[in-house]
Amino acid sequence: MKKEGKEKEEVFFEEARFLRRVRWRSTLRSVLISLVVLVTVLSLFYIGTRYLLDLQGNRIGLYYPELVRYSTPNTVAIGGPWRDEGWLGRQKEYLLVRMVGDRPVYVGTATVEFQIWGGELIWDPDYTVVKAASGKDYFLPGMVPVLRFFHPAVKYEQLPREFDRLDSIPPGDTVEMALSFDRLLTKQEMEALLPAGVEPLWGAIAAHSNEEIAAASQKDPGIGSYLANRLVGIPLGGWLNGERQLTEAQFIDEIRRLSEVPSYSSATLKRTAAYLQQNGIRYYGLVVAGKPGDLNKLRQNPAITAAIIGGVTGEG
Repeated sequence: MKKEGKEKEEVFFEEARFLRRVRWRSTLRSVLISLVVLVTVLSLFYIGTRYLLDLQGNRIGLYYPELVRYSTPNTVAIGGPWRDEGWLGRQKEYLLVRMVGDRPVYVGTATVEFQIWGGELIWDPDYTVVKAASGKDYFLPGMVPVLRFFHPAVKYEQLPREFDRLDSIPPGDTVEMALSFDRLLTKQEMEALLPAGVEPLWGAIAAHSNEEIAAASQKDPGIGSYLANRLVGIPLGGWLNGERQLTEAQFIDEIRRLSEVPSYSSATLKRTAAYLQQNGIRYYGLVVAGKPGDLNKLRQNPAITAAIIGGVTGEG
C-alpha cells in the first residue's frame, strides 16, 4: 500500500498476503502438473493396452481360423465382433459354419478370450453338446448333429450306422455324412469307395500310429481313445469352391507354419507335422455330402464301419 503525503511517500509490504498468493500459485501449478502427468500416463496406458490387445488379436487371427479348418470336420470360422473385457482383456467371436451342398449351416459361436499377455481361453460349441433321446449328439443352439469318427485301432462296443435314417429324408435334399473306415487308407483308396454323386468334403487323418494308440490304450484306455480321436483333417471340398485345394505336401507345410505361431497348440501342431512328414497321410474317416439315394449305395460297403448323418439342406 502506498500512503501519499506532501513531502514523502511510504510503501507498506504485506508479507502474509504475498506468501498466501505464492503458496496458492505453487499449489495450483502442482495440481495442474499432476493432472497433466495423470492424463498422459492414462492415455499412454490406454494406447499401450489397445496396441498390445491388437497384437494378440492379430496373432490369434493368424492361427485360430486355420486351426478350426484343420481340426473340426467340414467347418470354417468366420470372424465376428469383439468387445473389451476391462482394461487388459478382450473377447473375439467366431461364427462356426459347415457347408452342406451349396448351403451353409450354422453350427454355433466360438468365443476366444485373451489378455494383453496372451493366455487365450477358447469357448466353442463343444461345451454345449446335448444328447437326444436317440443317443445322437447335437450342438446348441442350432441343434446341428455332431460329426464323429471311429479309429480302426480302437475297439468300440458299438458303431453307429445311420443309413436307415436316409430313407426318411426327401430324395432331393443334400445330406452331410461322416464315414469311418476299417483301416487307414490313402486318398486314392478312399476316393475309390465313393459312388457317383457323393462329394468328399473333409478327410480325417491319422496323427498317431496304430501301435502308439494300442500301447497307450494298454496303459490307460482313456489316453488311447484321446489319441485316436484327436482330430486332424484336410479340406477336400465344400468351402473350397473358388479356393486352392491343398496337396498333401502343402497341407503338411501349412501345419508346420501354424506351429510357428505362438499358441497353446504350437507343440502339438509341430509334432503332427513331423509325424505326417515321416509317415505320410492316411485317412480313417471322411465327411461327404450327397443325395440320400447316392449315400445309400455305401450301406453295403465292408470298408465303412460307421456312418453318422450331419446337416441336411433342402432343394432350391
